Amino acid sequence: MLELSGVSKSYKKQIILSDINHGFGKGVTVMTGKSGAGKSTLLRLCASAEKPSAGSIAWDGNSIVKTPRAFRKILGYAPQQIDFPGDISALDFMRHVGALKGMSNTEASAQGLSILSRLELGIDAQKRISMYSGGMRRRLGLAQAFLGAPQCLILDEPTAELDPDTAKIVHDFIFEFGQKAVVIMTTHLQGSMQDYYYSSFHIESAPA
Repeated sequence: MLELSGVSKSYKKQIILSDINHGFGKGVTVMTGKSGAGKSTLLRLCASAEKPSAGSIAWDGNSIVKTPRAFRKILGYAPQQIDFPGDISALDFMRHVGALKGMSNTEASAQGLSILSRLELGIDAQKRISMYSGGMRRRLGLAQAFLGAPQCLILDEPTAELDPDTAKIVHDFIFEFGQKAVVIMTTHLQGSMQDYYYSSFHIESAPA
């Protein structure tokens, strides 16, 4: 479980998040809230990409702020934007991410190709990323998060830029994965997910 206790985040004098308390358990949780409420900020905090200004975030009782390396070994994170190197193939990128996660080249290649194929990128796995469309890059960003079978998966708008049919493929994959992992995500397509079981966590805008 990922447990947030009294989590707040401020940038200079601007309060973005204030006193967030919540526990994320196994299954898919969709984070909701108005634009600017701090959803992406909270996902970055949950992914240990940023530190909270106050409060604590713990995975199975261990602080992810104090021991981020241990947490990142079981984490998959797909932010809204990833700076992809354009001069390598998608499969090479998956191998690179796999190496960062401690996977062997053989393991990362096999698992990477399997994930890319699941997201309908298998036929384009050897293409340079510079040739990818926005939607293909979105799926590649999602694919790298699944490498290594993470126990915690954090996804920021994974279906942005995707057509409805492709979004369904992505949702099917995410919700299948959520049967065995903690999945926290935001999405602008919540209304199209009536066929899936998930929890909601709503964020109110921080007081001015």
